[in-house]
Amino acid sequence: MRARDGNIHRGRPREGLFAMISHLGTMPSVVAGALLARRLRGKMDGVVGATCIGDGGTSTGAFHEGMNLAAVERLPFVVVVANNQYAYSTPTRRQYACHDLLDRAAGYGFAGHSTDGTDLGACLDTVQNAVAAARAGNGPQMVVANLLRLTGHGEHDDASYMDPSLRASAVGGDCLKLARQQILTRGWADAADLDTWRAKAVAQVDAALATAQSEAPPDPSREDWNALSTRDLSDQPA
Repeated sequence: MRARDGNIHRGRPREGLFAMISHLGTMPSVVAGALLARRLRGKMDGVVGATCIGDGGTSTGAFHEGMNLAAVERLPFVVVVANNQYAYSTPTRRQYACHDLLDRAAGYGFAGHSTDGTDLGACLDTVQNAVAAARAGNGPQMVVANLLRLTGHGEHDDASYMDPSLRASAVGGDCLKLARQQILTRGWADAADLDTWRAKAVAQVDAALATAQSEAPPDPSREDWNALSTRDLSDQPA
């Protein structure tokens, strides 16, 4: 990113992988717009657009506009909502009045799917079914996965506002630990495989960090880096 952005805003637009937008409520409108553009260009064969969002992002205006557009145009669109019980520090009871976020799917004109966000197998099956339905021409799909964000919103957030009882509830499981346990139980991989994959991932992250820390910062008087929003939609530094 040439020191111009954070550690999560990266993508490959030419390949259809958009950089994440911090204001996550905006993502559905961006993906819906991209799908509509592909339709107008006659490039929709088997295409499905997907994005994920937290429960807090569903309360934004951009989210509503994007969902409405996707539904009216019956786009092959899948939105996965991680209902992690808090919009930053605002609990869900102070964020929306409907009984369940899934209730909104029908209002938008989406098919709705609910799943246990701490269950890897259930998540895989649910998202696969939603993608297949969208690809088959059944219109947009909304998946709501229920879980608990076990840490603060960021390193600056100690999560002291969290209700301790939630950690002991059905949504309070650690997704990563439960996923590892399920992978082993189902025989999808053994412990040695998982340990090897983790070690490789850690090594890749450490190598990337070392590279970034060793590079000189950009000189603002000489830098000719192009943002993704420039005319040529450059994916790489000039």
